[in-house]
Amino acid sequence: MRLPSHLISISWCIVCTCLLTAEASEQPLQPSIIHSLDGQWMLGTDPQNMGRDQQWWKEPPPDAKKTKVPWIIQDAFPGYHGVAWYWREFEAPDNPHENGRTLLRFWQVDYKADVWLNDQWVGSHEGPEDPFSFDVTEIIRPDQSNRLAVRVLNPVQEPIDGIVLEQVPHRNKIVDYKAGHSYNHGGIMDSVELIVAPAIRVDDLFVRADPETGTVRIQVTIQNSTNQSVTANVSACVSAAGRGATIGAVESKQRLESGSTIVDTRVQINNPRLWNLNDPFLYRATVRVEQVPSTDRPVSALNRSPHSFDEHSTTFGFRDFRFEDGFFRLNGKRVFLTSSHTGNHCPIGLQLPHDPDLIRRDLINLKIMGFNTVRFSLGVATRDQLDLCDSLGLMVWEESYGGWYIRDTPKTAAYFDHSVTGMIKRDRNHPSITIWGLLNENFGGPLYYHAARSLPMIRELDDTRLVMLNTGRHDRHRPHPDIEFGSLSNPGSLEWLEAYDNDHPYRRAPHSAEVIRHYRTVGSPHKPFFMSEGGIGSAVDLVRVSKLYEQHGGAHTEDAEFYRGLRDQFLTDWHRWNLTEIFGRPEDYFQACVAFMAAQRKHGLNAVRANPHLIGHGVTGGVDQGMSGEGLTTTWREFKAGTVDAVADGLAPLRWCLFAEPVNFYRGQKVKLEAVLANQDALSPGEYAARIVVFNSDQQSMFDQSVRVSVPDNSTRPEPPFAMPVFAQEVVADWPTDRYRLTATFEKGGAAAGGEIEFYVNDPDDMPPVKTNVVTWGPDPDLRQWLNAQQIPTQEFDGKLENRRHVIVAGQRPPHSDHRTAFKELARHIGRGSCVIFLSPSVFNKQFDWAGHLDEPLGWLPLRKQGKLEMAYNPGIYRPDFWTRQHPLMSGLPSGGLMDFTYYRDLIADQAYVDVEPPQVAVAGAINSSFNYWSGLNLAIYELGAGQFILNTLNIHDKLSSDPVAERIMRNMLNYATAETSSPPRPLPDDFDDILAERGL
Repeated sequence: MRLPSHLISISWCIVCTCLLTAEASEQPLQPSIIHSLDGQWMLGTDPQNMGRDQQWWKEPPPDAKKTKVPWIIQDAFPGYHGVAWYWREFEAPDNPHENGRTLLRFWQVDYKADVWLNDQWVGSHEGPEDPFSFDVTEIIRPDQSNRLAVRVLNPVQEPIDGIVLEQVPHRNKIVDYKAGHSYNHGGIMDSVELIVAPAIRVDDLFVRADPETGTVRIQVTIQNSTNQSVTANVSACVSAAGRGATIGAVESKQRLESGSTIVDTRVQINNPRLWNLNDPFLYRATVRVEQVPSTDRPVSALNRSPHSFDEHSTTFGFRDFRFEDGFFRLNGKRVFLTSSHTGNHCPIGLQLPHDPDLIRRDLINLKIMGFNTVRFSLGVATRDQLDLCDSLGLMVWEESYGGWYIRDTPKTAAYFDHSVTGMIKRDRNHPSITIWGLLNENFGGPLYYHAARSLPMIRELDDTRLVMLNTGRHDRHRPHPDIEFGSLSNPGSLEWLEAYDNDHPYRRAPHSAEVIRHYRTVGSPHKPFFMSEGGIGSAVDLVRVSKLYEQHGGAHTEDAEFYRGLRDQFLTDWHRWNLTEIFGRPEDYFQACVAFMAAQRKHGLNAVRANPHLIGHGVTGGVDQGMSGEGLTTTWREFKAGTVDAVADGLAPLRWCLFAEPVNFYRGQKVKLEAVLANQDALSPGEYAARIVVFNSDQQSMFDQSVRVSVPDNSTRPEPPFAMPVFAQEVVADWPTDRYRLTATFEKGGAAAGGEIEFYVNDPDDMPPVKTNVVTWGPDPDLRQWLNAQQIPTQEFDGKLENRRHVIVAGQRPPHSDHRTAFKELARHIGRGSCVIFLSPSVFNKQFDWAGHLDEPLGWLPLRKQGKLEMAYNPGIYRPDFWTRQHPLMSGLPSGGLMDFTYYRDLIADQAYVDVEPPQVAVAGAINSSFNYWSGLNLAIYELGAGQFILNTLNIHDKLSSDPVAERIMRNMLNYATAETSSPPRPLPDDFDDILAERGL
């Protein structure tokens, strides 16, 4: 039997002696009992929505299948959305209570349920958050077989019963599936129970514990199912959750009118033990309601009848969480809020894991990595998850299904209210829940203003928690001319506070110097900054993920089919670019990609933690969800190599954040070395000695300096920021070509994490010499200036130079306005054996539309299949992995695998050639399997006739004079292009004009 998590009937296992009356002790006790209806059901689809007209509640149609409850419709019927029916035969027990009631309870149905029992209509319920129940006393057949039928509406884009998916609370579900969302699913998503209860029963229990006074306020909603008022003993006791001994109790007689009555009572606890992150102490409140027997009844009848009562309990904790004096505070102590969000996305069942341990692991993993908060984004947690957060000491920030993606209609406000109140009423006893979140990334409009005005409604249900209005504050992009709301409301308040700046500053990776500077400074010096989302993801291992679906019997599901489609696209690229030469197996490529993410997470956290304005950081995301690679663990909850260590280091309460700019430069130039200490009150006030040292690859010290670190007193207001600069100095790095490490270490008294960052120095004398004449094609003064500075002989292109092979470097645009003629002339030189280096794809721009937008960016690209030029990011969190093979173009550079984000940081391009025909050699490219699938080439060699041309999108042109990597690749390309120039030119084939015509020339 599965018991409800926050409202548990424990009559058969706990007897609080303080609750037993003298009358009860002389009579047999008979509690209410819960019978689970989970297990095997029948499920059938109703695509024409004709089941009600044909009275399907009487029996399943022939094509119905066996399924389980809880579960989703789409497991038995992949790809189906709309109306489905469930059936269950069960035997009901007799109700032993005088005037007792039998209830049918559903913990969650997504989205709408219509219920029949024994061919009689019972009722309906709409909404995926809140549990609901029906009184079936007059319909149930005790000690006989009963037939339960449930019609479930899983909304779609077209109206069914007037319900449309986009208009109701639906998380981020969509029908036409793509990454970044959940595929549209629904069904009976949580337990179904039959409750055999007395006439007087507990309907709801809400416990509020005041950590300052030790007062436990217990609000009990009691249902009197009789048609007359009765007297009842209402008793409450409090104990430590894991020990059972009563430490406080009260009892009173209450007159209960027919229907629902709310009874408020208080229990006093002396010196309460607080619920904290490192000591999540839990108490249990138990309430019993017993009807006082009427004195009108004969004594013999009293002695024969069982004594009925109802008893419920819930765990709770003493804690206070609020925003005050510029910081989040738990029980008065400031905390740096570290959260990561999960949409509870699981393989096979989506919101329902085929293995319950998957969503438990999410929470344990976050705790291990150093997070103090889990954000249940776009939908409520499961009841078991909240129980675990209570016991782990992991704070919860919970959002409803209505917090995102509801399209405005006249019913939107009502939908939103139902979604939010259902969440609050179900979960408000959990001490781990410290934040109710209302909206995420809402850009303003009717729903935003309605949510902002919903505080009175929320405070009627719960006045003990902080409420966040709109995560990311996207409403600032479309402000109301007359109305402005703050970001949060503290417990008990009916006002929104503009307490901090809040943003989701996703930026591209690799993080450039500009991005690092942004992360270090974002926010106002006069206001705290809460980065409620941020981070980067990794590739999804499409090969392994697909095999895991097969291994676990889920190959038939929509998500498995989605991943297989992406995997097949990847394998096409794998073969046409001959990536076997670089990685061996597809599995090896993905393992490298996933491991690569750890270092990039660490770089980002290093910059974020150095921001003195920062008071909290929400890391995206806790797990791969929405069919993307945004998570710290995979969708199968497998660790991503190195990520746990990297994030634990990045979130460490005491951490060195180090910076060296530039990260790749020439010998003799200046490098700025910086050290910032991130201290979440982990290091006591005082003076500390530390050393800043630069090591080369042989661990020789190239720079060594002692510094004093003064940690200020944090007991006075205003408190110091969580990050303080310790060291900053420009150093002339007259050091040889090598990889260097900047380190920081406390001499004693502090054991800080972090403390290391890499950079590279390159000696210009180590550059490969270029011994060739270069022909420049098209105007490009910057290119010519660099060639002249390197003393590389140059001449301008002349169509009459066909008497020999040449090394030709194309500029930013063609040499004259007749582009077709210019490219045909250039193509003829290639065809006779010359090699052309196209440094920039902008040279192929062919046509602009009437508004001045580029219509054919690759219109002059001399390929049969020109493909397209695309941006590589969507956004920075869903980044590609950049690879390069060992090739003369990459001579003297780290190659033959993934591009190192530090070494190649300023050269990695935002664009790539996509869907072009396969080259003779794919030298470097990008693959994004983090979000849908995207791939392209950054550096490739093509043949045309007897010659070749090189396509490039790396930032070589703009970085030639400043980045040693750009210079080396440029020199490599010139030397590679020179290889065949000593041979005489070849004549063009007779059909060369036809070949050019095929290529748009």
